[in-house]
Amino acid sequence: MPPAVIITPAESIRTVECEDGYHLQFRVWPAKGLPVATLVLVNGMMSHSGWFRELARLLTAMQINVVGADRRGSGLNQHDRGDARSREILLSDLLRTIDHEARGVPVYLAGWCWGAVLAVNAALEFGSKFKGLALLAPGLFPSAQIKRAIQDDIEGLQHATPPPRLLPSPIKEEMFTDIPEFRELMARDVLAVRNFTPQFVQVSRQMQLIAAARLAQLTHPVLLLLAAHDQVVDNKTTLARFQKLRRAALSSATLPCNHGMQFEAPQEIASNIKNWLTRQGVSVPVYRNAI
Repeated sequence: MPPAVIITPAESIRTVECEDGYHLQFRVWPAKGLPVATLVLVNGMMSHSGWFRELARLLTAMQINVVGADRRGSGLNQHDRGDARSREILLSDLLRTIDHEARGVPVYLAGWCWGAVLAVNAALEFGSKFKGLALLAPGLFPSAQIKRAIQDDIEGLQHATPPPRLLPSPIKEEMFTDIPEFRELMARDVLAVRNFTPQFVQVSRQMQLIAAARLAQLTHPVLLLLAAHDQVVDNKTTLARFQKLRRAALSSATLPCNHGMQFEAPQEIASNIKNWLTRQGVSVPVYRNAI
């Protein structure tokens, strides 16, 4: 069985019923010991919560509950693969997941790649549900290469007759990492979503534009982690825009890795999250076998 499909003893699969009856599956890694916080991780466009497994292992050793909030049509959710009908339904799905897993400790939201776009939209719409926002290689301001690929898709939709049923991901697998072990893992990942409906592409674009345009409205503490060798994100623009935030306390760091930082630098991510949560007043223990 491909590694992505395997459910390890350290994790469980939970299901929440969404507002339209969709049964959304997601992963949960319970804290080792009495939890001090819950971190809800939102995956990117083609990825899924299984990509966070090593990071979750490190965080649960710090007594943090970790929730891998898979998007509908991604990960273990086989129905409507690569599709979502609206921004509103994606936000509603995430809210249901957060409410399902909020268990008496502070909740923090983290988004990687496209997941950061959804996370920022969530902060704008129901930010009272969580205490802070961690953005990992966020896809709010794409690189020139990714912007061209997205624009080509949009122009193709406008001129194609009939319109294509599916569009390929603008992010190629080789952009995530240059480490052969992880490239092979991605190539064999049957849960990765590599094609998307035109509807999802339009919804995704709308959400990215909203997140970028309304960024200054953020009030949560923000942890921004950039990848030094990122081919997907425009790091210079991203950092400059976040440094202009006036209502949100910003902590930032650049890690020596590619876009797939959860594969290449999980310990560095976990350490930065631990330090950031500590600054928010969360008493996070660190075990020698974790970091």
